[in-house]
Amino acid sequence: MNFYEWFFLEKDRPAAGLFSWSHLLTVTIILGGLLVLAFFLAKKFKDNPKGQRIVLITSAASIVALYLMKIIFLLLTTDDVRNTLLENIPLFFCDAMIFVAPIAAFSKGRVQEICLDFIAICGFIMGFMGNYFAGNIYGSHPAFCYLSLISAFDHSISAALALFIFVSHLNKMEKRNIPFTIGIIFVLTSITLVVDYTTGKNYMFLLRGDGTPFDIFFNLVNGNVILYQIIVYILHCGYIGLFYVIYYLIIKLINNKKKKEGTHE
Repeated sequence: MNFYEWFFLEKDRPAAGLFSWSHLLTVTIILGGLLVLAFFLAKKFKDNPKGQRIVLITSAASIVALYLMKIIFLLLTTDDVRNTLLENIPLFFCDAMIFVAPIAAFSKGRVQEICLDFIAICGFIMGFMGNYFAGNIYGSHPAFCYLSLISAFDHSISAALALFIFVSHLNKMEKRNIPFTIGIIFVLTSITLVVDYTTGKNYMFLLRGDGTPFDIFFNLVNGNVILYQIIVYILHCGYIGLFYVIYYLIIKLINNKKKKEGTHE
């Protein structure tokens, strides 16, 4: 067996298994390394808009490149091109970065503000949930193989980009932008729902949980697909709304503390 067969084709290699030591070790090293790099770059380019834009462009390009690397490899190693394309449309929750990150990198003004807020809010959950609860990945592949590493780097870049935006203070988190930030995931989820019913696939896990934490909610409603889909919508949109609420509460506490400290001086 050569390296190509071992690493790329996963020949005679069992799946790592969700929460196995190889799964947790691999994603922790990649996620941790990229978060440290993001923090370092944010400090380095703190007052350097040009440097910040380069990081945004590089991150967006990397996310798109990883998707292309995956799809090209799958197309080269399959006999069913049509089904492979249908099974790998970028319509999972984490795939939103493929569309939003480039817009954030190349746009200006309010559009960029909305996209940067979306990345800052959703990047962390994409990075952590997408890495540590990816039963669909590590239940089918070894932890150290081409497709698993593509997934790990993809999700980790999203989290790292979110950290970079927060540390660099690029996120505005303005209340007027909340409907539009939530609207991004609402529209993507709605498009995905149509695609799921049209193709019979299960993007964004809108039809069933498929070994992810969504199974909890699917079982909670005893497999009632409509109720389950309503819950998924609430989870997607509610997460962003809850993030804003917690963010504003933290900011309020910080400001109140500063005021108290100021009165005691």
